[in-house]
Amino acid sequence: MRSSAKLLCGMLALLVIVGGGWLETTLLAEEEAANDAAQPMIRLSVPAVVVTPAVAGQADQAAACDAKTCENEACEDEACEVHAGADAQPAADQQAAVARPTHKQTKVISINPSDLTEASLKSFCLTPDGTVLAACVGDGGEVRLFSADGEFQTSWSLPVDPEAINVGSDGNVYVAGDGKLLRLDASGKVLLEADGPHINEGAERREEVKQQIIEQQKKSVESYSRMSKQYDDRLAKLKEQKAELEEADEEAPEALDVQIANAERMVKQWADIVKQLGGAEMTEEQLNERVTASLQSSAAVASISEAAGEVFVATREAAGYGFCVWKMDHQFAGGEVITTGLRGCCGQMDVQCCENGVYVAENSRHRVYHLSTTGEELGEWGHGAREGLEGFGSCCNPMNVAIGPERTVYTAESGTGRIKRYTPGGELIELVGKVDIVPGCKKVSIAVDKSGDRVYMLDITRDHIVLMERLTDGEESEYTEVGSVEASAKAAMATGSVDVVETF
Repeated sequence: MRSSAKLLCGMLALLVIVGGGWLETTLLAEEEAANDAAQPMIRLSVPAVVVTPAVAGQADQAAACDAKTCENEACEDEACEVHAGADAQPAADQQAAVARPTHKQTKVISINPSDLTEASLKSFCLTPDGTVLAACVGDGGEVRLFSADGEFQTSWSLPVDPEAINVGSDGNVYVAGDGKLLRLDASGKVLLEADGPHINEGAERREEVKQQIIEQQKKSVESYSRMSKQYDDRLAKLKEQKAELEEADEEAPEALDVQIANAERMVKQWADIVKQLGGAEMTEEQLNERVTASLQSSAAVASISEAAGEVFVATREAAGYGFCVWKMDHQFAGGEVITTGLRGCCGQMDVQCCENGVYVAENSRHRVYHLSTTGEELGEWGHGAREGLEGFGSCCNPMNVAIGPERTVYTAESGTGRIKRYTPGGELIELVGKVDIVPGCKKVSIAVDKSGDRVYMLDITRDHIVLMERLTDGEESEYTEVGSVEASAKAAMATGSVDVVETF
């Protein structure tokens, strides 16, 4: 199963968005069935995968994937689930405990009430008084304000199409979009606008990105050529097996013909991909196009956060597949990178800061990564898991984090809609609940009010925000999770909200 997951995820790395073209990846279920029916002597050790070639793509957009990560920009939700939890860790013991959520879903806040022009919801945050600020793109960029209960109040126009929004410790609103950073006051007035620290297309930067792309291109071509050779060798062996059967006047199993046909397709398709990449050597025109596209892609801001006069933004690295975190002062000056090499799926990398430092939802590594404001590593927690309360489910989670009362850390999972609450050091406190969202590899921003009684979660597909409220005394939810006794007992002692029921 692990080898199959690795192969499939390797194929996922070829899902590249290029000029509207997709390198589509599909798993051949009939090949699995054929392999199961075949004799051991002709059984392939891994299921065959068909990759349908499309127009030539940019190699720097095809991120490396293995059984532990899914970092591809064009990652498909269903495909991701195939290797979800491949690195799952077992519970501390064989016992289990039932964890009951502390909140339930009570309301959906649509950002498109009937009297407003339709817009797309990109992100949201909460003000200290509980007002919901929804960053939207319609006829232009804007922030739509809603009461804590979801009643529309007013809107602010923005000079950019927003990608990320947050309220700082100073009460100001911070917005990122179109390569720009904005600071607004509590009434929506733009106090400051500046280029993001990552926007640098000077000659020196272009040359650096150019050299990185050249190196990546060589590695990609070598890797894909090696895969083509492996399938070519496999095809030769399969044909040899068929020839031996025919020579012995034995009828070749149908499964063998299926395997030969699929291997032939794979040999051709891997060779086509190498050809579409342009080979190891690119023309100067192709290279310049790749450099420009890479710099444009890296201009997007995945998240923005402020605390104690310091502003942090998460962006793609100019070349490669990783993310980095920039720190700057209150005037958006003095930008410096405090950490690099973060792994995120589908353009998502959520970073939130507070007095305790910086918390990163490094979704492709299934962890929350804790740093000081200068980039010193302070800790981490999390692992991938198909089931159970302790791990993070689906291919890439937690997708988002939020800082709650007493500096506790809330995590959100895009595949399950699940929200959990941790101590600042990563001890699981409680299961907050589960939101009805469209699952997938996407942003699921969360926000918590000052009391912790209200928790909000983004459903970006439906352009709305889901409100969860704390259960009243004696009220129970039908939804539960199963976790280890050890973790659940800690949560029970911390909040009294978890019933520990041992099972075997």
